[in-house]
Amino acid sequence: MVVTSEGVLSALTKTSVAVTAFDAGELESMGVSDVSDVAEFTPNLEIRTAGSTAATLFIRGVGLNDLTANATTSVAVYVDDAPRNLPAIQLGQVFDVEGITILKGPQASGAGRNASAGAIKIHTRKPSGELGGYLRTDYGNYNFLDLEGALEVPLIAEELATRMAFRLEKRDGIVTNRCGDLTQAEIDAPGSACGSAFESDIRPGLDKDMNDRFKWATRMHTLYTPPVDGMSWLATVHGSRIDQLGTVGEHLGAVNSLGSPDLLGYQQPEVAAEQNQIFSNYDIPNARECRQRFPGDVAAQAACRDQAAVNQAAARQQLASNLANRPLDREPFEGAYNNPGYERQTAWGAQLTGEWELDAIQLRSVTAFERYDRERLLDFDYSPNVIFEFEIDDDAWQASEDLQLSGELETIPLSWDTGLFFLGEELDYSQYTLARQPGPVEPRFQGYTQTTESLGAYGQFEIDFLEDYTLEAGARYNWERKIFDAEIVLNPDTSASDRCRASLTGEIPECQRTVTVDHPTYTIGLRYRVDDSRSVYMKYSHGWKGPQFNVRAGIQAQAVTDVADPEKIDAYEAGFEGSWWDGRFLLNGSLFWYSYQDYQVFTFTNDANVPPQRVVVNANDAQLWGAELESTIEPLEGLKGVLRFGWLESRFLDFTDSVIRRTQSAGNVRIVTDFNDNPLPNAPRFKLSGSLEYALDLGRIGTITPRWEFTWTDDVNFDPSGGRGSPDTSGEIFMPDHTIGQKAYMLHNLRLTYVPLSGDLELSGWVRNLTNEVYKQLAFDASGAGIVGNLLGDPRTYGISAKFSF
Repeated sequence: MVVTSEGVLSALTKTSVAVTAFDAGELESMGVSDVSDVAEFTPNLEIRTAGSTAATLFIRGVGLNDLTANATTSVAVYVDDAPRNLPAIQLGQVFDVEGITILKGPQASGAGRNASAGAIKIHTRKPSGELGGYLRTDYGNYNFLDLEGALEVPLIAEELATRMAFRLEKRDGIVTNRCGDLTQAEIDAPGSACGSAFESDIRPGLDKDMNDRFKWATRMHTLYTPPVDGMSWLATVHGSRIDQLGTVGEHLGAVNSLGSPDLLGYQQPEVAAEQNQIFSNYDIPNARECRQRFPGDVAAQAACRDQAAVNQAAARQQLASNLANRPLDREPFEGAYNNPGYERQTAWGAQLTGEWELDAIQLRSVTAFERYDRERLLDFDYSPNVIFEFEIDDDAWQASEDLQLSGELETIPLSWDTGLFFLGEELDYSQYTLARQPGPVEPRFQGYTQTTESLGAYGQFEIDFLEDYTLEAGARYNWERKIFDAEIVLNPDTSASDRCRASLTGEIPECQRTVTVDHPTYTIGLRYRVDDSRSVYMKYSHGWKGPQFNVRAGIQAQAVTDVADPEKIDAYEAGFEGSWWDGRFLLNGSLFWYSYQDYQVFTFTNDANVPPQRVVVNANDAQLWGAELESTIEPLEGLKGVLRFGWLESRFLDFTDSVIRRTQSAGNVRIVTDFNDNPLPNAPRFKLSGSLEYALDLGRIGTITPRWEFTWTDDVNFDPSGGRGSPDTSGEIFMPDHTIGQKAYMLHNLRLTYVPLSGDLELSGWVRNLTNEVYKQLAFDASGAGIVGNLLGDPRTYGISAKFSF
């Protein structure tokens, strides 16, 4: 059963699919810009972003923590039932929509592509055949400007209509670059604002305001209803553009201690100041001071030096704990960046959806094409020096066809649907790693082409029996072929080779690989209707995710191109849905238990001398279980409260990995790390969110509605290490808890809306992140190159909004 946002609350009592839904009004009140913004308010949904075109998506702890261009997410994203399979276009702007629904659990049958975690479906507004439209504008701090509008025009009465919509967002940067707007004289002066930077890495006139925003999107629907009973055709074209500086974060040195200078000697000034303050509270004499304290007493001098080392270690541990748990330094929205970079993407697509009802049979076809071109220059070390920076160019296209046939039998209460799905795509990718020479990492060129073909054939049915019971069952056959052609060159400035670099074996590794896989997925469920407004259900689903190609370093791995095996999941779920008090109280909940085989885990290789390599590996076994609860209550006319709760218990059962560390005595050594019993990435144990609003009727004046939203997220880890990162050269985990993670935090939003009696105007004032909470929304471990990188959520923002409708 396909559940759309329109009427979704009533549909919840009729389906065994766990759903969280947001209508257009809620999305506007929450200030949703793209699909990642709904994650804060959805139990057991986590979306982490590293810019406007890179995101990872998790539902109930299932997902792929991979920001690479060829990643295949476990969460399917659809716009009007057409898949957005390419990661670069999954964060498209949300505008002129009916709503967004999040379907949870393996999508083991039914229309669309295979997805082992769930699906996010965006439903846009279609032409209704009536003249109308709206224009909304928001203005806020950081010179934030948000324009959205739509216009619908009927062309031929009851036959042809079109609807055009757009959205434009721009904002100044929220991060201050200390290296910005400097003259050459200021760069050369002792004690430069850039800190301990190599002068050759800084140039005059760098951008000062970082993490800005500039993006727009437009869409046109044309609906044709021919004079044929039950037939309609919807043609859609859309385009978008993103043009902004590269996203930067907070730099923390991590050379055997979090907060230490990095491998090029840079330390954030505020971190150095805090370190000096902490060290002043400890007695840490140097060797000369120990000799002066105990002249002629060699044993006492040795004991003095030993105690100084212990005190110094304790001071460094206190600094590291402060940085990991605060989080970050005392000026989190300031940094020193030598390369503001850029993030630019142009995307466009077209879609044709046809529907035809033939008596008891319905035929539906969804044909879509998407393409994008993207270029990025990223200062990924977040420092004033060139440790590792990436110049990336990629372009891709995808084409899909979903052909569906459905119907109901007249003789027995059975409904059915069946169909075929095809997805084809091609991705061309190139990446230059820019690095100082000599320096802690070596420059490198990586390039590859990946083509994907995916087929699915499915069938499913629902049958009512014994009056109050419904049996649901379905299956899908999945087939996938990927061809991967890689090129890697070490130090491209000096190497003339255009072939893959030799691996540890000394042989030329395999640069092109083809993998063909197939696997059936299936589901079966039983629903019992207590009455017309309440039901309970239980279901089992078997999910599957296809293989994932990696480009490895070559000099560190046995192969340049390798592949993570397909992932399999068995999911068991039981739940209930219902309404009471004439629909004024809605409640639904579920309990679930998942078991994985070959769970795909994203990690940084984090080896010495090599820029962080983003790869996917297999954990042999993993397991999770949890629950969800959502309720809506309207005790009084105009008073509405929503509460959503999620709980997850997750852990790796069988997973080890390794890193390469350089030692003075033995050179490069491989150190094995054990992740067993660690929680899965992006799976906070608890999550709670909700809203409360009250529409106050002012009679002829109109209505005024105050609205409060909150979300509380428990401790969350961003990698499989349990939030503590990779080991040092001795194999010890040296970073404190929450280093590659975020402690529990809470956000509050407020909105006040006035609507006059005519209803054609809305005036609002809003504040988001009311308490100005500082929190990490992503962190990565690059301690092999001497740093930990952190990306922050937005600080407090506020503004006003006006919307005119006609």
